[in-house]
Amino acid sequence: MGRVKTLEELQETCRGLGIEVATSGRASKEPYIAALREYHWRKDHPDEPLPPQIQPMLLGSWEDLDEAEAGEIEADGSGWLVQQKIDGVRALLHVERDGVRVTSRTVSEVSFRLSEFQDNLTHLARGFEALVGTILDGELVSPVAVIDTGATYTENALQATMAVLATSPANAQKIQADQNARLIFHAFDILKLQDVDTAQQELPARLDLLHKAVHDAQNPYVLEMPSYVIGKARIHQSLIGEGAEGTVWKQLSGKYRPGERVRHWIKRKRGISMTAFVSNFKPGTPDRGNRDLVGAVEFSCHHADGSVSPIGWISSWSDEERRAMTARNAAGRICLNPDYLRRKAIIVGQDLSARSRRLRHARLVCWLDS
Repeated sequence: MGRVKTLEELQETCRGLGIEVATSGRASKEPYIAALREYHWRKDHPDEPLPPQIQPMLLGSWEDLDEAEAGEIEADGSGWLVQQKIDGVRALLHVERDGVRVTSRTVSEVSFRLSEFQDNLTHLARGFEALVGTILDGELVSPVAVIDTGATYTENALQATMAVLATSPANAQKIQADQNARLIFHAFDILKLQDVDTAQQELPARLDLLHKAVHDAQNPYVLEMPSYVIGKARIHQSLIGEGAEGTVWKQLSGKYRPGERVRHWIKRKRGISMTAFVSNFKPGTPDRGNRDLVGAVEFSCHHADGSVSPIGWISSWSDEERRAMTARNAAGRICLNPDYLRRKAIIVGQDLSARSRRLRHARLVCWLDS
């Protein structure tokens, strides 16, 4: 699951293979990825159709709502429901005539197809004989936080999940069997049921079909995600209090739009807010298109004992903000604008990493100008 190639690299790869790609409008990666995917599939499978390559629907963010919008969504009878957000790996489970495929959101740099995990998760293949033509959307999660990978020990369930998916099929199966760590698929939506497209049905109808599919599968490692429509704000706070990563708020009338980022599914994560100051920076990189500007800014915190420690990096800056932060030293190299060094701000993150004690997914709330 490596880095996705830049547009220029994809174009060069296609030219090197003699692949002509028809494009229109603004240049994007998708037609080049599709062409390379088709090329590599046809080379090895000339007489077989390419398996469906479906990206899951992507979530909006609660932070993008204003106070009135948030209050309206939280209200009972608002036409929304809430589900727990689990810290795992997003996947689609495809029940096909020759078995089960489990696809991720990432694109292989070898085949240019969506990465597949079914060889590492053979326990998920059982019980679907009556559900051929069904596609479930969900999250793969390890039931234990600590596993021995043979090289290291994981510290949380997300690390354990990724370790199982990243290793060889034989090692993945041994780890899961020996350490009672078979990954669980928490299903929260359904795109197809027995070859019938369900994506354009509204959410309550899809959830009824999902309930039927999970029941009919009778696989103990495929679970249905609970949904709540009453007391949603209280449910959110309760889940956060129990240590959950957060919640997902879903509009009942929303349709399923594969590969799109939508506003009718909204992730709402727990957060930690801190007062911090700018302590360092990293230059931008060519692959992100900000080579001549500041790329990321480090924030640090003062502690009660007088010590200082880094608390997180933030890289989600606009081009205008990057230009304001960027200066050059006497040698002409990029440096941080001195006006930003030690500038105070409120930053928020999802939680603290157990190992580094830094904020995960840190972002700026506001600057505290003196």
